[in-house]
Amino acid sequence: MTLTRAIRWLASIILVLALTVLVAVRVTAEPRLKVVTTILPLTDLAREVAGDRADVRQLIPPSAEIHHFQLRPSDLKLLAGADLLLAVGGGLEPWLNRLEKTLVLDKKTRHLKFLDCLKSEGFPAVRQDDPHVWLDFEADRHLVKALVREMSELDPEGAALYAKRGQLLLDKLQALDERYLQELSSCRHREIILAGHQAFSYLAARYGLTLISLTGPQPEALPGARKLQEIINLVRERQIGAIFYESSHPPAYARTVARETGAALYSLSAGVNLTEAQLKAGRSFLDLMSDNLLVLKTALKCD
Repeated sequence: MTLTRAIRWLASIILVLALTVLVAVRVTAEPRLKVVTTILPLTDLAREVAGDRADVRQLIPPSAEIHHFQLRPSDLKLLAGADLLLAVGGGLEPWLNRLEKTLVLDKKTRHLKFLDCLKSEGFPAVRQDDPHVWLDFEADRHLVKALVREMSELDPEGAALYAKRGQLLLDKLQALDERYLQELSSCRHREIILAGHQAFSYLAARYGLTLISLTGPQPEALPGARKLQEIINLVRERQIGAIFYESSHPPAYARTVARETGAALYSLSAGVNLTEAQLKAGRSFLDLMSDNLLVLKTALKCD
């Protein structure tokens, strides 16, 4: 064999090997599952469990108002092609019930609803009047376990990966839960005065805090003058120094209470909405929850 032929032969072998590696990488990197979620907390938990093995798409943009969201034609196509649809349930996504029967006829899409999952497991902390269940980190752990089961059944070859990543996420949630329990145990004040709708019942109940909100669970509800005055009187009588508002809602009522009482304003995130700056920074649901803890510690004067 001449030197030229040897070089050509070697080059051919290298090219074949390179193509083989590229094909293998493409096959490995291609997502096995198509998962559609409704809100940011569910999206982040699903991505943490699945890694690159699933294509996780979120229906409701993190900058949109969840309660007023309207499905677009592109969303219907996305839903029809999903292997798994992950939602909260409990009326948080009112348009979902109307679509489920149609989607089942189009494709055997698996449906996993957070609240239904907790009820089936007898989770004791489920509140009938509040769908913001993702703000209870023990509830989130139940959902992660359910996600590992669902994804493993849909994609048995990835079961070991889902189990491993799921356990890492369970550890993160437990660590965050323990931080909340420890760091909020010695707060001088135990009331969260929320000048808005009742979005943090789960969080307050889990850590022994009392939530007093201006309105009930419906974000559209407007407080009357009498209720507003009751909150102002309560803040004055108990010498409460912190007024909270949900970061994704205008703090008009919070400012009124603060102006009348001299209390300071603090914002809490419900973990659903992200600002443009937070989006660019790649902030996650767990990041937002860590931020909430720092705000609570400062506002409630925790040692």
